[in-house]
Amino acid sequence: MRHKSVRAIVATLSTLLVVGAPQSAGAVTHDRGTFDDGFQRSVDTETCAGYGFDLDVIEHEFGMFVFTSDDEGNFLRGSAHVRYDAWITANGRTLVERDVWNATFQPDGSKSVRGLTVHIAGLNGGMVQHDAGRLIYDQDGNLVRVDGPHPQLSGESFCPALI
Repeated sequence: MRHKSVRAIVATLSTLLVVGAPQSAGAVTHDRGTFDDGFQRSVDTETCAGYGFDLDVIEHEFGMFVFTSDDEGNFLRGSAHVRYDAWITANGRTLVERDVWNATFQPDGSKSVRGLTVHIAGLNGGMVQHDAGRLIYDQDGNLVRVDGPHPQLSGESFCPALI
């Protein structure tokens, strides 16, 4: 369901990691940190518009990152562990999304994402949508490889589960 697509999140973290990399000389540096956007509530008027309804969404994204620089302060690699939780409600029904993935970042700007990028279930636990595996992006942010099932990425919608 994600208001922020995996691509946008990866781009944001990539910028954080590259721009935030230390520029001072010294030994190889491993900078670590966390991020947490807190709980955000919104009304999504676009995702299920074709089905004739809006979504009430509560979402929370958080995680941790590590990036490594060489002794001259040049970015060598980065990684992030991301959790995304959402409660998606419409028409008296609620879906729960619990995604977890790892992203890796390379000096050339390329990146990969592995894990459960979409894991949406009904309140009774029944699976509604499941995207998992690996996504690889080139240095320009273009998706160049998809491993594993990614039905949401291919345009499948979870909206029928809320009718």
